[in-house]
Amino acid sequence: MNNIGIITCFNESKVCSSYGCFKAFNDRNASFKNYGLNSEIICFTHCNGCSDNSLEQMLHRATQMKNRGVDTIHISTCIKINCKMYDDFIEILSKEFNIIGYTHD
Repeated sequence: MNNIGIITCFNESKVCSSYGCFKAFNDRNASFKNYGLNSEIICFTHCNGCSDNSLEQMLHRATQMKNRGVDTIHISTCIKINCKMYDDFIEILSKEFNIIGYTHD
């Protein structure tokens, strides 16, 4: 069983319902294809936007996820496509979590 957290883009969340992320998880395809039916999304949050303290805020939210039992974090596809800090997020978060660098195709 995996306890999964998803981090999405704050800016994209203004116009996105996160349907693609949840559809991929529910159908167990794209980045979720290797999870069994007993795996759960237990945390879902967004970054802090493109602010100067985005990395710090991401770490804070990741710590909250860890305290709730998350072992794997999926960085949303919208962050992968649009965020200049994508590689930094992965580098920092991979010290504490299994990181999957996207959610859906």
